[in-house]
Amino acid sequence: MHGDKALMRERVERVFAFLNSVIEALPLHPNHRELLRIHLRAGREGAETWPEMSAIQVPLLVHTAVTGDEMPAIPVAAACTFLGLGADLYDSLLDHELPPYWHSRDPAEVSLTATTLMATLPQLSIAHLQDQGTPPARLWALAHLFAGTLQTMIAGEYEDLLFPKLENVCLEDSRAMVERKSGSANALFARAGAVLATDDPLTIEAYANFGLCFGIAKQLINDVWGIWGEDTSRDLLNGKRTLPIVYALATLCVEKRNQLRRLLAAARESADYHDEVRALLAAAGSVRYTAVIVWLYQQQARDHLAAASPKEPAGEVLHMLLDRASLLPQRKAAPPPN
Repeated sequence: MHGDKALMRERVERVFAFLNSVIEALPLHPNHRELLRIHLRAGREGAETWPEMSAIQVPLLVHTAVTGDEMPAIPVAAACTFLGLGADLYDSLLDHELPPYWHSRDPAEVSLTATTLMATLPQLSIAHLQDQGTPPARLWALAHLFAGTLQTMIAGEYEDLLFPKLENVCLEDSRAMVERKSGSANALFARAGAVLATDDPLTIEAYANFGLCFGIAKQLINDVWGIWGEDTSRDLLNGKRTLPIVYALATLCVEKRNQLRRLLAAARESADYHDEVRALLAAAGSVRYTAVIVWLYQQQARDHLAAASPKEPAGEVLHMLLDRASLLPQRKAAPPPN
């Protein structure tokens, strides 16, 4: 276990060193560069606390699981990390959950920083692969992959914003939104490492499907923590329609469903109603249902990983990352980041 952590931290160090080099080489106004540095420093602090960060570990481990060597995939892991950091920042801006170090900044600066991280820096990181002799066709495949995934993530983000305004959201729509918003990002992390490593479409798809299922499972876990993880739930204040809430609205009797709707509206105005919402969700079986869905996605992820036939020890570490995604930690512990 300690050896795994040490290796993960080494990967974090290598990838963030690459991220810094990319930012320092940009022809930017000093203030713009400093905005990027601010979020990069915060991202590094988070990765030091939680080195399991998927954007770093998954592409490097997948590449190693295919080729036995992670070093050629550093630019790909950097591209994934830029995308992940930008998406997290943009999501925090939309949800009014920006960390304190952004509170004194104009929201336009935050939006600009997130856009730079998501839309331009991944492509610049991929361009570094040309110096390694990566074939042009593979470079194009990676560039297209990142652009397409960003579009899918944005579509999921829009649906996440739209759902609180809709009268009814079905379970299928809720899970599809999670797949687009969060699953697609983790599918990218795994697929990018595989695309750089091999031309075998079956291997690439197996790893991409592993990442997709892994990402959905993690997001559903975070959705539970978003309601039960703190006394004041930001998700309830923001009116989020995450899977535990959608399940309860879909299964409760009319009287209880109307009661939940009233409580959800009140919970957007005051945290005093959050415990009542939690109690009604628990009575509806929302946590149990979400836990079952998480388990199903984890099982699918294991099946896809087995189909990829990963080399060891990288395959074992990928299994370990999947196993650590759980709804079992004690309340108040920090949930894993995306």
